[in-house]
Amino acid sequence: MRQRVRSFKGSKMTKPIPLYIDEVLREWDTIAYLAYDGYEQQGPGVVGIIPGGNSSVLFYGTCDFFVKQGNTTVLRMIDEYDPDWEFLALFDTDDGNTRTLRIRTPEGGRRPKRVWFFEMLRRVNDEPESLPEELPRWFLDILEKIDKRTSKDR
Repeated sequence: MRQRVRSFKGSKMTKPIPLYIDEVLREWDTIAYLAYDGYEQQGPGVVGIIPGGNSSVLFYGTCDFFVKQGNTTVLRMIDEYDPDWEFLALFDTDDGNTRTLRIRTPEGGRRPKRVWFFEMLRRVNDEPESLPEELPRWFLDILEKIDKRTSKDR
């Protein structure tokens, strides 16, 4: 089944992307959260996107997977990207190849670290049971500062 493709006007992208990738990338907070959560929980890696029925399936692949594959191109991209501001998206193209894009937060957009931070902050208040078992030290330090400030105001 051939998929429709879309390219972005004025973008640096020279090859069009499949429509299902365009649709996933338009759900910025979802993919940015998954990318940064994967980074915090497992280390640097790539968001894989597989088309499926009504919605695409997203997964997170770490360096180990690409080391085992011997995929030096993706490993180099993993070494170079900035997970606070960017994520890598891997998907299959219509011609049967695999493609990886390095996607930077759009100007004025919510960067992956920020999306993750505010989701975790929401969970601290609304759903503490859904928090990961381990949280990064930088996040715990911020929570401590917030707690100190709010306890002074009481």
